Amino acid sequence: MEINKDSDLMALHRAIVEAKFSEQPQDKCIPYSEILANLSSKIFDNIIETLNVQNEPEQAEHWASCRYLDSDWVGYDNIKKRIKETDVWAELSEKEKVELINIICAPFKPNTEQVSELLMCNNET
Repeated sequence: MEINKDSDLMALHRAIVEAKFSEQPQDKCIPYSEILANLSSKIFDNIIETLNVQNEPEQAEHWASCRYLDSDWVGYDNIKKRIKETDVWAELSEKEKVELINIICAPFKPNTEQVSELLMCNNET
């Protein structure tokens, strides 16, 4: 399936973000889905690429800057909540925890400080 129309890409992006980062997701598996994380990242990349092809470099640059996870965004609190709800967290290696954090955060990319904070998230009482 190839979708290059920017409005369709943006609609898919919004739908995935709503499903992954809502306060009370209807399907609790969605935030943890690696395939959905990969798809959402590809959609985000395609939005940027489509905007560049359409000669809209300012919009493409804006979307590229939005790729980085914002700690002040309400979805960031929901990411923390998902991590706290992860029953197997204590059983995961640090590498596996970082991989899970990246899946939960996708299509957004956490920086090193955010990853460190999120690694400690499930250790809080």
